Amino acid sequence: MTELYTEMQYPHWCVNPYALCDFRCVYCCTNAQGKSTPLMSAADAVEETRRRLREIPEPRYFILGGFSDAYPPVETEFCITRAIVEELVRAGQRFGIVTKGDLVLRDLDLLMAHGDRAWVQVSICSVDDSVLRKLDPGAPSGTARFAVIRELHREGVRVGLNVLPWIPDVTATEALIARVPADVEIVLGPLSFGDGKDSRRLMGRLFTADEVTHRYMQEYRRLGHYPNTSWIRPAPAGTNNNARHRLPRLPTPEAAKRAGVPG
Repeated sequence: MTELYTEMQYPHWCVNPYALCDFRCVYCCTNAQGKSTPLMSAADAVEETRRRLREIPEPRYFILGGFSDAYPPVETEFCITRAIVEELVRAGQRFGIVTKGDLVLRDLDLLMAHGDRAWVQVSICSVDDSVLRKLDPGAPSGTARFAVIRELHREGVRVGLNVLPWIPDVTATEALIARVPADVEIVLGPLSFGDGKDSRRLMGRLFTADEVTHRYMQEYRRLGHYPNTSWIRPAPAGTNNNARHRLPRLPTPEAAKRAGVPG
């Protein structure tokens, strides 16, 4: 899938307009759950964006919402994310957005104008709205998020489905793949545990790192042949929650077999 994820070769810069995140995902590995609070005003965010564009050398790639969602409900009031997106579009800068928020549709005009230099990844790890209410209690429903994907896709915006985290017996991989158009890019990655941890309790069940990795790799071998999927390689011990750890992609199962790479 190297032709899909060309941005992965660029140095990444994470843009977080808000400290903490109203969506309060129970599996969050960034410890960002809490009331979404602006880190600066929209005007200051524009100036900071301009400064970073002057100082950071090319090639570069900006990601909005990598640690706390860039489209919490309060964005309707503060419009900080929109101000940053406007500046990135004005500068012709490639960027990506990772969000669970349906408010991203408000900025459809900017995203459409930027073509394939903008990439929106909508995070959904289950097709079951009742499960998502427990996992992402403050976020829009999965039904609403799938509607965001369809709308962005219909308008020609480059959009992907972000299946992070993939959770055994929670994430119905085939059903998720079936819910989006065949040319929507899908990124999958296993549940994180945090540095020095090898287990965690989620939805009343104990998950171990060994179990998640084993089940995830089984699913990859079963479904990794889908041409629009990209599977993140499970992190080595000690780097599971390290922000500096790269997220290399697994080859397709067929390519791995041809290369003699063990599954």
